[in-house]
Amino acid sequence: MARPSNPGIRVRLRNQAVDYVLSHGVVDLALRPLAKTLKTNARMLVYHFGSREGLMREILAGLREREDSRIRAWFQSRRKQHTLPEFVRWYWQRLSEPRARPAVRLIFELYALALRDPQSYPGVLTDPLAYWQNLGDKAGTAWKVNAAEATLLLAATRGLLLDLCATEDRTRVRQAMKLLARFLQAATGDK
Repeated sequence: MARPSNPGIRVRLRNQAVDYVLSHGVVDLALRPLAKTLKTNARMLVYHFGSREGLMREILAGLREREDSRIRAWFQSRRKQHTLPEFVRWYWQRLSEPRARPAVRLIFELYALALRDPQSYPGVLTDPLAYWQNLGDKAGTAWKVNAAEATLLLAATRGLLLDLCATEDRTRVRQAMKLLARFLQAATGDK
């Protein structure tokens, strides 16, 4: 009879794997070098995550949990009700900082892998839309973002981040994001 998995070990390995891929990326990720860095072996990673793709899904879930925590903290650190344009400005400022670049690169690497093999990376291509639609719930606000609004926010943010990564033209891309926030402000009547 197999010994049951220890959830504490799994959580620790997932958190360490998230930190590892933020530094090294995922395109050439192999289980053996990762396992060595995590002071375990590839067999144990497969035991805890099922496969390389299962580990990738868990890494993405770990990134999302960290991001959800940051978003909740931002909303809770303020006393007043926040508007969608305010959130977009804050979110962009955070994502466009140089220290966020590894996470942004990782997101695009995962998108590329999922475009080639969507079955191995379920949710990578579709979850971001639901993420934007459920943002109000994650943030603890009464916002409701419909599918069209979520699509626009996702496409604009994704496109601007990709442009920033590709060109590093922070000034031009920042001005484009400010323009997006002004469009949102005009559309919603919020400041």
